[in-house]
Amino acid sequence: MIKFGMWSTLLLAGSLHGLVVAGLLWAAPRNRLANRFLATLLVTVVLLITPYTIGYAGFYDAWPWLSFAPLYWQLAFGPLLYFYVRSLGDPVLPAGWRWHFLPALVQGAYYGVAFCLPLQTKWVWNDSGHLSYVMPALNALTLVSVATYWTLALRRHRNYQAWLEANSGQREELRLGWLRGFLWAVAVVVVLNLGFQVVDTAVTRLDYFDYFPFYLVLSLLVYYLGIEGWRHAGLRFPPMQAASVEPAADAAGERDWRALGERWAAQVAAAGWWREPELSLADLARHLGTNSNYLSRALNEGLGQSFSDFINRLRVEEAQRRLLGPGEVLAIALDVGFGSKASFNRAFRACTGQTPTAWRAEARRSI
Repeated sequence: MIKFGMWSTLLLAGSLHGLVVAGLLWAAPRNRLANRFLATLLVTVVLLITPYTIGYAGFYDAWPWLSFAPLYWQLAFGPLLYFYVRSLGDPVLPAGWRWHFLPALVQGAYYGVAFCLPLQTKWVWNDSGHLSYVMPALNALTLVSVATYWTLALRRHRNYQAWLEANSGQREELRLGWLRGFLWAVAVVVVLNLGFQVVDTAVTRLDYFDYFPFYLVLSLLVYYLGIEGWRHAGLRFPPMQAASVEPAADAAGERDWRALGERWAAQVAAAGWWREPELSLADLARHLGTNSNYLSRALNEGLGQSFSDFINRLRVEEAQRRLLGPGEVLAIALDVGFGSKASFNRAFRACTGQTPTAWRAEARRSI
């Protein structure tokens, strides 16, 4: 008898949410590659939850032939996570990327073959080989795979954040704290899964029902990943491989980076290029008739600032001048080059130690 009780209903709700968001991400017009990797990740996690969703509802009792249905693709989790993070800052896939999914295809093929076996043969194989050898090996491979790709994804996130600091004027809009939270949420679930495996192997055997808390947390992860992925699906992420600029003719001897930095800073301030919301290091180098490497050294070594700090400071200085007048804070933020009030507030506080509103009130009292 099929009956959806509380357990199966909770898992079903999370799964349906994941499938709906996966469909939205697949059809999203921007960041198509990254969003489709995330959509596929959500679907594979939902597939992993499905045997428990339908199992608690009595499907396997009613239709035992459903055993070994090819719903298990855990070895795809790690590559999908990594390529999602990687594709946010680089929409071009590396050569040979498909090989990363070969273990998942082998896993899917195994379950596909086992699913086609006669029911009696399935039961014999489950007791004699699957539970004793295949499942422990699969669990170990899944943990190693997810841990490895998670580490690569975290490294990629940090490298991209550092690249934004050095090359983009949109650092405040693209701090990617949500992506860091995204990765750590995955890490928590991986550690939880490891805990269940240790208890099952070394303490006491866990049955089908003992695993419900883990799959409930997994369904909550689907909610979280789906919501965060969809919230940021339309952001414009600058590609990490910036277009190269031809080097300017180099004069003999070592350059005076401080003098060069001060001269270029004066040019930038006078020209107002910092008002461009999507200004990059390469863009500014073209404006100045130099190359990205020289400009970066002039800012870093000459002025002791990153590109992002340099641009934000110019924007904040202009905002301070305008805040002495009657303009709205949001309008001022957009006029000086920030993409949102939130990013303006963060940059303003970093430069002045106060919010724009508090700084304005204090400045007006002192006039």
